[in-house]
Amino acid sequence: MKSFLVSIISILFRIFLVILALYYVSKAGKTAYNLGYRVFAEPAVSSGTGIDITVTIPEGSGASEIGEILAGKGLIRDASLFKYQERLSAYHGKLQSGVYTLKTSMTAEEMMAVMSGEDNEDEDEKK
Repeated sequence: MKSFLVSIISILFRIFLVILALYYVSKAGKTAYNLGYRVFAEPAVSSGTGIDITVTIPEGSGASEIGEILAGKGLIRDASLFKYQERLSAYHGKLQSGVYTLKTSMTAEEMMAVMSGEDNEDEDEKK
């Protein structure tokens, strides 16, 4: 009888561990999905025409520093997210120092296009 009880407790403990593992895998998956979704689909801070804000990007600034500057000016919601967005975008390593006028209605990718100089090239091609 004692070994039967120990077996039942052992089985219940294993079931508990499996359920606990599934819970944490599910939670990690949900977190990863939400981060991935935000990286590629984060909306602009405001809709409509937005507000013009001038930012100065110092020489040698990386994506983390630029994200902090943009978040500080209210152009993006999350500086850490901007770092991932830049890393996974076509603008990785292309952001340049300078003074830019950006709008709160711009997405992070649109801001990166301006700060990489590629936005100006698109306008030149249209002319």
